[in-house]
Amino acid sequence: MGDPACVANLLHTYCVPTPQTSIVHAESFQLATLVQRATKTLEEAVPPNTRRAYGGDLRRFAAWSTSVGLASIPAEAGTIALYMRHLADSGRQISTIVRAVAAICTAHVRAGHPSPWTNPLVADMRSALGRELGTRPKKKHAADDEILRRMLAVVGSDLLGQRDRALLILGWCGAFRRSELVALDVADITRASKGLVVLVSRSKTDQEGSGEETPIFFSNAAECCPVRSLDSWLAAAGIAEGAIFRQLGRRQELAERLSPDAVRDRVKHYAKLAGLKAEDFGAHSLRSGFMTTAARRGKDLDSIMRTSRHRSERVARGYIQRETLHERGAGEGLL
Repeated sequence: MGDPACVANLLHTYCVPTPQTSIVHAESFQLATLVQRATKTLEEAVPPNTRRAYGGDLRRFAAWSTSVGLASIPAEAGTIALYMRHLADSGRQISTIVRAVAAICTAHVRAGHPSPWTNPLVADMRSALGRELGTRPKKKHAADDEILRRMLAVVGSDLLGQRDRALLILGWCGAFRRSELVALDVADITRASKGLVVLVSRSKTDQEGSGEETPIFFSNAAECCPVRSLDSWLAAAGIAEGAIFRQLGRRQELAERLSPDAVRDRVKHYAKLAGLKAEDFGAHSLRSGFMTTAARRGKDLDSIMRTSRHRSERVARGYIQRETLHERGAGEGLL
């Protein structure tokens, strides 16, 4: 999905060196280099998480199309409608099906074909499945302060434990999305009198990369302090620059940057160890847990959004309202 083949195909003729003159060779080489750079720029225009998800969607669609003897690109509208029905019959949620169709349509456009998105067959199937399956997403439970403490209580004290403690606490205190959390570098951290200032270089709501700063505060409880836990991890791992959160090998040696999916896996891991249902929790549980706890403690929405970096009040309220529904209801004590 990340390879905009139409660009390469469009310029391919001009990029093939010809034996006429050395000047032609030089010009061809320069243009080929320019195409590579332009391709890379176009790839980076799509957020990494979306690119990975779309890539998987396209591979699955291609495999299914091959298995039933139908073309994948360009695909007939009927083929896409059948695939949507297949996904629904396989237990996929409507959000997953819509994303798969979006990936297929994007691939068609980039290959120079019309987008099937608005084709009546595709649009009608999308609407019908939306009614059949329901469009309300299944939300993970918020890991509020009590749940976070239960999870931290079962984190070990070895190098892996120090990394995961810092991961959980910093992720919670900064209301970070998992992609933001694992993208943090040492250079993004600035010391302040009350704690830290963390620069989020790029986020879901800041695709242009202008950057947003998030305040992180000291905690009176050492076992829950994001600053102390981060310092302990960096010192123990000997990390002075580059990625903050990294994979660990079998002998706990440092490896490459942690993946976004690893955040989800670690949250589920510690939720299970803490006696909770792992399937109820995910990486977003840290983010929603911070916002829920902050609302319960009387923090105003503006200050919560300043930390969570939400642009929409409606979306921010959605994180909070479900978890605090009974605390805000007017019906308590009326009968």
